[in-house]
Amino acid sequence: MKREARYRRKEGIAGREIAGESFLIPVCGTPVDMNDIFVMNPLGDFIWRRLDGERTLDAIVDEIIAEFDVASEQAGADASDFVEQLLRNSLVEALP
Repeated sequence: MKREARYRRKEGIAGREIAGESFLIPVCGTPVDMNDIFVMNPLGDFIWRRLDGERTLDAIVDEIIAEFDVASEQAGADASDFVEQLLRNSLVEALP
């Protein structure tokens, strides 16, 4: 995954925190199937909030390093893995 790439959250996906847990829930006017709900850990929530289409993945990795005090390689791998999961689940889109 290219770290200079930019991603943004897709329309119709709501990020919510409920009882200390972070979730992504599709909002499309129909009842939500529990299988459609995506649960995030604190790092996933941190990344999700930064996928605004403006920041590159590399910039988000720098923010992860500063916030979570982890090595660059680990932060890069974690961010790439999470964004790949979001892409596979059609929750974000890559920008040109």
